[in-house]
Amino acid sequence: MIMLKNSSAAFTLLESLIAVIITGLVFMTIQFSLSLLKPQVQTPLDITLRAVTHQIEVQKYILVSAHTDHVILKNNEEKLMKLTVYKNRLQISAVGAGQIIMAQNISQLTIFDRTTYLELEVVNCQGQKASGLLYLKKGENHD
Repeated sequence: MIMLKNSSAAFTLLESLIAVIITGLVFMTIQFSLSLLKPQVQTPLDITLRAVTHQIEVQKYILVSAHTDHVILKNNEEKLMKLTVYKNRLQISAVGAGQIIMAQNISQLTIFDRTTYLELEVVNCQGQKASGLLYLKKGENHD
């Protein structure tokens, strides 16, 4: 009598399932540990303010009026916008149009109108101060 010997070199279903589970656990571990490896570097306040003023100038906002704690701007669609600090965020907002968050962890904004430019002074939640200059074309005043 001749016996056939099954000499298949393939994985069984159970072995394949165990391999998939172990691979999934390894990938989950890598995913959670990558967030811990990311450096927690915070951009200095003066560089953040410089980026904010540059972004406002590049978007070609027009200065409508400047107050001690906020600035009224007009965008290219003729909508009035307000640059102010709200809930520790430096933001530009418009009625019914949402807001653009320019910087976070800002506790105070002070504006000095220097006739040809605005001097912005911000204070972050840690008490650090930074100043920046904002050059904008002046428009009609809507106070």
